[in-house]
Amino acid sequence: MTANVLVWAAIGAWACLGAHASYTDLRTAKISRRACWTAGLTVAVLLAGAAAQLDDPLRWIWTLAGTAAVALLLEIIYRWQPDKLGYGDVRLIVVNSLLVAWWGPAWPWWALLAGAVAAWPAALVTIARQGRRGRVRWAPWLAAGTAVVVAWRISDVGVSS
Repeated sequence: MTANVLVWAAIGAWACLGAHASYTDLRTAKISRRACWTAGLTVAVLLAGAAAQLDDPLRWIWTLAGTAAVALLLEIIYRWQPDKLGYGDVRLIVVNSLLVAWWGPAWPWWALLAGAVAAWPAALVTIARQGRRGRVRWAPWLAAGTAVVVAWRISDVGVSS
């Protein structure tokens, strides 16, 4: 398989997770641990294979480094205020970060920002209806933000550039 095919497969695995997590978060307010780790492992293996096909192990290291930075910050936030962020959201963001870090270690931050900005209208409606104790379902917005960043990077530099 070529590197492009492997990256497209990773995008497909992530898209399945994004759709599943969005649906289950909206319906049950939960994001499946098994789905996140299965998709995350699949994305990781496919991107490692793509890096090997490109003969660029440094790209794989930078992908992991970009993901680790976001994961560390989210772990700290979760431990500091677990009532503000569910751990399912943390797992989903880690998988999102793994995918977009393929294009560079800064892109997970942009995906997270795009997801947060996309969630603002829903967050405002939730706060208006339920007050400060309202819970925002983040998965659809996090997936949308990541999808925007993936589309942007593909249109800008290509799949495996």
